[in-house]
Amino acid sequence: MKNVFFLSALLLVSAAARSQGFTTSNLPIVVINTNGKQIVDEPKVMVDMKIIYNGPGKMNLLTDTKYDYVGKIGIELRGSTSQDLFPKKPYGFEIWDNAGKSVNVSVLGLPAESDWIFYPSYNDKTLMHNVFVMKMARDMGGMYSSRTQYVEMVLDNQYMGVYVLMEKVKRDASRVNVTKMAVKDVTGDAVTGGYIFKIDKTTGSDKEGWASKVAPSAGNGKINYLYDTPKVADLVLEQRNYLRAYVDSAEAALVGNNFQDKTNGFRRFYDAESFAKMFLINEVTRNVDGYRISTFFNKDRASKGGKIKAGPPWDYDIALGNADYCDGFKTTGWAYQFGKVCPDDFWQVPVLWQRMLSDTAYVTSLRREYLRLRSGVWSTPKLQANIDSVAALLSDAQTRNFVKWPVLGQKIWPNPSPVPATYPAEIAAFKTWVGARMVWLDQNMPGAVLGTETPAEQSVMLVEASPNPVSETLRVRIKSPANTDSFVEVVSSQGQIMNTQFVELRAGENTVEMPATAWPIGVYALRIHAPMGVVTRKIQKL
Repeated sequence: MKNVFFLSALLLVSAAARSQGFTTSNLPIVVINTNGKQIVDEPKVMVDMKIIYNGPGKMNLLTDTKYDYVGKIGIELRGSTSQDLFPKKPYGFEIWDNAGKSVNVSVLGLPAESDWIFYPSYNDKTLMHNVFVMKMARDMGGMYSSRTQYVEMVLDNQYMGVYVLMEKVKRDASRVNVTKMAVKDVTGDAVTGGYIFKIDKTTGSDKEGWASKVAPSAGNGKINYLYDTPKVADLVLEQRNYLRAYVDSAEAALVGNNFQDKTNGFRRFYDAESFAKMFLINEVTRNVDGYRISTFFNKDRASKGGKIKAGPPWDYDIALGNADYCDGFKTTGWAYQFGKVCPDDFWQVPVLWQRMLSDTAYVTSLRREYLRLRSGVWSTPKLQANIDSVAALLSDAQTRNFVKWPVLGQKIWPNPSPVPATYPAEIAAFKTWVGARMVWLDQNMPGAVLGTETPAEQSVMLVEASPNPVSETLRVRIKSPANTDSFVEVVSSQGQIMNTQFVELRAGENTVEMPATAWPIGVYALRIHAPMGVVTRKIQKL
């Protein structure tokens, strides 16, 4: 009966879609029939969906009857700004059986699950920001990020353009692999995990959480954590209290005087490696929403490590230079210093990212990871090649998409100006931005290889270090033109980081003291990172 229904409906769909010039694609074709129902933001409504797909490298026709999936789904609108502002809507959906019960199904070769997303990429006219970043994250290794697949969609006989099928952030062995919890898990090891929680706007299905006891790194207000997994409806009081108390204790250790202590400092609670990876992803993309919105964390049971991990990465449509506010369009500057640029914004960055940069071991691991990636999967030629390969894949489909949604050359919030007039121009601008961003990070990454820093003559900061040579304490005088954040470090000629401090500079004279007693005799580089550049001074230890 199922095939009979779709064969009869196929004629109507094919005729309507053909009238819009769409009959075939090198991408899988998603056909959705709502049967007259309205798709809303909760609850999901039951509709029919089929995915036409003949396999890799083969063309797919609306008249084909070979389906990757055919059956019921429950679908709803998703997102916050995007579903309100834009006509091309984002959707979340579950694969259902005929009774409306969710079932795990492999879609387009991705691991079997029930929860998925159709992402529209309306204001991202490259159509690839999220796809690009998710691949970058997967290429890092050691961190899950959503797998993606491009499709073209027909909804109720209307061609809807290019969408990205994405895995929803969810607890699963093939997604965020933490222990599944039950309502009976309220004591001992069982109550310690696994959890997924986030910092986000209080929209969507999971709106409950708690306020951090630690002020953000800049600006006013509080950081709000939201429960994600287990779902709020399934989260019992003991589990809520445990997670909140654990995060409170973690933050207290992070901002405490002994936060670098290897036993009782922040590493007792936080997985530093995962935070370094998320820092790099958010900084490479200069994500204007990074750290403060759509920021996920997860925590497994104590018996399985039990520390808070950053990730998975999520929501990069207005990253990568695609925001005209709060310096989001720039290839220079740090995303984690958002609050210094826009202190009046309601959503601010937690202090934890800034605080970790004051830990020498953390900065060392951050630098090593960055250099590893830059010499391999994040090299500029490979990043540019990734962009080119996706652009080639979309060469035909993007034309149809922008006929349906004629936004090329138009400013769609929050596109910066000038707005490229064509798709090839969008791709060229994207590649230029990525290349320039990587150059800036190469020059400014804390602990980066000596010799890549901006010459002191190009900076408006005045820096004096004394005594030099030094034996016990190095006093660094910094004359800053404005109130700003800075990162001060001492690096040996072999690249070993000897000391790091995060310093809030005030306009005028500032003094920073750095103990030098434990440094071996030799030559060092004192480096002061600030938004206006990097200043380096040679220091000798006697």
